[in-house]
Amino acid sequence: MKYRYQLHTHTSPCSRCAVMHPEDLAEGLYSQGLAGAVLTNHFFGGNSGIDRALGWEAFVERYERDYTECRAAAEKYGVDIIFSLEEHLDGGREVLCFGVTPEMLYKHPELMARDQEIWYNTLHGGGGLLIQAHPFRRRAYITAPYPLPLSHLDGIEIYNYGNTPEENLMAEEFAGEHPELILTAGADAHSTRTLSFGGIATDERIRDEAALCRILRSGCYEIFKSDTVGDWL
Repeated sequence: MKYRYQLHTHTSPCSRCAVMHPEDLAEGLYSQGLAGAVLTNHFFGGNSGIDRALGWEAFVERYERDYTECRAAAEKYGVDIIFSLEEHLDGGREVLCFGVTPEMLYKHPELMARDQEIWYNTLHGGGGLLIQAHPFRRRAYITAPYPLPLSHLDGIEIYNYGNTPEENLMAEEFAGEHPELILTAGADAHSTRTLSFGGIATDERIRDEAALCRILRSGCYEIFKSDTVGDWL
């Protein structure tokens, strides 16, 4: 049996652009036959729906609260929710911070600097991974539509439902030139409609952040994609 997971997921209120709430996410995963999702809400430098003036601890607490609510809703449907973040770095480029936990965030206010090396070192200190989201995406807010320095990067998202086929193809071709990279896929889901439109399939359940990183490092998973062209939401 294969367990399918959505690796790129946004919920409201933490992601300003999302229209999906915890109960929506949990029911959507269950009804679409997914085993779970990685919660990758936009964080401090990105399209956050949380007031940055709150101060670091209060800001992080809002993300922990949303995660806790998603976990509680997911338990009713028997699906898994894994904590993560999507952070906005230089040039509009974004990274998926796999393996991060709220406890880790509280201890590292220096992450507000949105520095790739700081994120990489912090995550690696806790067994996490730094994955570049949609590395070749072209949007008005992205002034650097190409990969981040590989010296402080573990992998790239080679399929994103919100990308054009050409952008995804460029990511695949780049990955072919760099076999050391971990490869992921995701729907970039902001609503329940696209939850199953890209992700990974595994032979085992992913119960927490450590298991997610272990499986990605092992390469023991399959990428699945949507047959339709992405349209963001």
